[in-house]
Amino acid sequence: MPSAPQPGDPAPELALPDLSGETHGLADLPGRPVLVSFLRHAG
Repeated sequence: MPSAPQPGDPAPELALPDLSGETHGLADLPGRPVLVSFLRHAG
């Protein structure tokens, strides 16, 4: 199991779909601030 990231470490790569279903990854946004929000989806 990998160790937990420490402050200042680069974020691990991840890719998530947006509300339109298009997938975006952190690698697509180098050097830009990114906010990831997890919303509970009822359905």
